[in-house]
Amino acid sequence: MLNRVVVLGAALVVCASGANAQESVAQDGFYLRAGAGVGFAGDLEQSFAYNPNAAFVVTPPTGQTVESDTGFVAAAALGFDYTDGVRTELEYRYATSAIGTVTPIGGFDPTDPDAFAPFDSTENLKGHFVFGNFYFDWINDSPVTPFIGAGVGGAFIGVGSGEQDAALAYQGRAGLSVAMRHDFSVDLEYLYVRTNTLRYGPDPEDFTPSGPFEPAVDGDNYQSSSIMVSLRKQF
Repeated sequence: MLNRVVVLGAALVVCASGANAQESVAQDGFYLRAGAGVGFAGDLEQSFAYNPNAAFVVTPPTGQTVESDTGFVAAAALGFDYTDGVRTELEYRYATSAIGTVTPIGGFDPTDPDAFAPFDSTENLKGHFVFGNFYFDWINDSPVTPFIGAGVGGAFIGVGSGEQDAALAYQGRAGLSVAMRHDFSVDLEYLYVRTNTLRYGPDPEDFTPSGPFEPAVDGDNYQSSSIMVSLRKQF
């Protein structure tokens, strides 16, 4: 999938440069953007908290490591392009990836029917993001414009079984924008996203479960890298 995204982006750059070497997108006005690509979510380290008064038959895990496979990202945004190479934008993004491997940390008996695993390898890790973005474009005489950007907003991260949490999110991005005809442009970019600490359930420090296997889950920071191709229309 990654190879297809890179080849598609390169083909659009070549076509746009050859067909329209001197035309550039209007610099002042609103625009709409839509894009898709591949995502690479980092591992999540989760710690568990159990009922301290429970008598365990087996030693429960103290946590688990969750590894994700290569996933899919899609985004839509409304923005404004200023005449001085500055853009501002409101963006929604969806990201999903299959959970590849879940590795318990500490004591664990895989045959125990009461063993608890908030994430398992049959589910998907999903994220919904809303960002306020700021970009700086290096405008030049060619149809290819390098840019960098940053954004801050909120994230809602969850899995198929229902565990989910909202978190503060921030991102950095960089790429190339290629001007095409009729005020269209194509963006090929790299994005890095990170959230603050996720928590699936109550705070472990304030949690008193009613049974031995009702752990509170204190999570890790969600982070991912993505490569995305977007189509942008200026108005």
